[in-house]
Amino acid sequence: MSNPINNLGFHGIKPVTPATPVAKAASSGSDFAQMMRDQLEQVGKLQTDADDQVAKLVSGESDNMTEVFVATRKAQVAFSLLMEIRNKLVDAYEEVRNMRV
Repeated sequence: MSNPINNLGFHGIKPVTPATPVAKAASSGSDFAQMMRDQLEQVGKLQTDADDQVAKLVSGESDNMTEVFVATRKAQVAFSLLMEIRNKLVDAYEEVRNMRV
């Protein structure tokens, strides 16, 4: 009996690798603050790219709405993730601050 998944061309699922591996950043000697600064810069670049794409669409330089939607969604997801990380850090700080010593 043949495997219908392999017949479709799927030969296994490959693990997703992050754009900037955390283990590599930690082993290269960069500290947490620098890693957060880098991520903030990356979110800023995504937002700038989305703004540029929208401006090109509005001005008529580009007619590819798909690229605009993708760039805008990437910026939105990156910002949402950044805000969730910030909220978790604030919660952790408040928990440590309220500990009795």
